[in-house]
Amino acid sequence: MQNIPTDISIKDLLCDLSPRLAKEVIAASGKLPELEGTELTLVIAVEGENSYSYIVKDGKDFTVKAEAIDNPMVKIALSKSDLEKMIATNNLDMLLGIQQDLNKTKFNALKSLKGSFNAELKNTDGSVYLIKTICNGSDSPNCTFKMTTEDSTKITKKEAHPVNLFMSGAMQIEGDMAFAMATQPIFT
Repeated sequence: MQNIPTDISIKDLLCDLSPRLAKEVIAASGKLPELEGTELTLVIAVEGENSYSYIVKDGKDFTVKAEAIDNPMVKIALSKSDLEKMIATNNLDMLLGIQQDLNKTKFNALKSLKGSFNAELKNTDGSVYLIKTICNGSDSPNCTFKMTTEDSTKITKKEAHPVNLFMSGAMQIEGDMAFAMATQPIFT
């Protein structure tokens, strides 16, 4: 993922820069033909801030609003302070990776998943980012992935596979293991 200016506002990041980068990455990936006929709806809810919604049709037509939409396929929730720190430290890969690495396999996984998962990402200073993702409006089943921000970046950049991180102990999973395994296509 490109370096994001560390002084960018949340609104500029989520309403302008992120969708623009996602559009560019998807177009450059050659995945547009396989995304024909798809519609991804996503809400990023920032506690203490607006919600931001995205409707992505055919992988190329982006509608972005600084408000929530009803019944999104995916809802990502995090605190304003965590997002501000993620911006300041340029640790946005796990948050922005889904829309920037969209393909038909990921779309189908997101479309079929029903449940929620949490990411607890530990920073080098010991602080932890908490990101909750709700798929298709269902809070259950639920699982939690615990890892370092460094390992989450490696997953997003395809430098590490989630199963390998789990098997090595670098990632811990709590909760519904079957649901956790069903989320794997999102991250590979």
